[in-house]
Amino acid sequence: MPRMRFGYQLDFRNPPGSGRSFPDLYRDLLGQAELAESLGFDSIWLTEHNFTDDGYLPAMLPAAAAIAARTSRVAIGTFVLLAPFQHPLKLAEDAAVVDVISNGRLRLGLGQGYRQEEFDGFGVARSERLGRTLETIEILKRAWTGERFSFEGKYFRFKDVRVLPTPASRPYPELLWGAGAPKAIQRAARMGLSFACVAGRREVGIYTDALKAAGRDPASFSVVNSRVVYIASSEEEAWREVGDALMYQAEHYGRWLSAAAGTTDMSKVLIRPDPDRLKHTSILGPPDKVRARIAEVIESAPITDLITVTQLPGLDPSKARRSLERFGREVLPAFR
Repeated sequence: MPRMRFGYQLDFRNPPGSGRSFPDLYRDLLGQAELAESLGFDSIWLTEHNFTDDGYLPAMLPAAAAIAARTSRVAIGTFVLLAPFQHPLKLAEDAAVVDVISNGRLRLGLGQGYRQEEFDGFGVARSERLGRTLETIEILKRAWTGERFSFEGKYFRFKDVRVLPTPASRPYPELLWGAGAPKAIQRAARMGLSFACVAGRREVGIYTDALKAAGRDPASFSVVNSRVVYIASSEEEAWREVGDALMYQAEHYGRWLSAAAGTTDMSKVLIRPDPDRLKHTSILGPPDKVRARIAEVIESAPITDLITVTQLPGLDPSKARRSLERFGREVLPAFR
């Protein structure tokens, strides 16, 4: 079985009516990041959205800097940062500072975004998302050299600018492309970017095939995927504890994804509030079952990183922490 890197994901969502303050939630979740490192996880991953009712993490790099200051070994990744809403020079500066604070531990996953509310809120046309993201990637690479440069694009123009400090990573932090559509996945491979996979086996296959077609060695790139993982004494107990949070999360994603696809039919989208489907796609239950399911995931597709999602929105952080501890002690050693 190939050596798998394990990550832990946080999104800092605080649904209305949770009874928790944001300062308390952030303190608890930053503590989970420290715990994950002590348990042997390889990475901590953040995910973002904007203008939500539950405060879904809207500012990934400040959170990444906080985690970098509290840890010493784990990589810190974005899964994924929404590039169209960023000024690329400011993003280059902020990411470089996080990479310096962490001494080269930043892994920067970028996505194009899909929620119309976010494009409207930032005053960016959704039709510009690809062009803005491509220009941003080019600007980041040039900015991180530390040399003065000028840029003349469709969306961004500046003359004789210099970004310092340069990242601690050389030549710059790993860049990953977050995508689900085949053309976007193939574009990531052609551009020589690693893959933040938001889907499954089929999409990983598209990516590896595209890498080979471009003359690139798949072994030189990361393929990062995620699964909800929750450990309890039984599958039934796990569902009792996380079912409401899973349904809440799936309902939001189902609504957002179906709106982006121009439909109100959630049955057509990958994530939707279907209990049977959620029980199947999540990894819930006692440690032996979790180990077996993870082994199946590893064998089914050539991924390099598996992100575990345990701190679901609205779940009592003490329950997530308990599951995290059991994963680190009763599951993770089996894959080392």
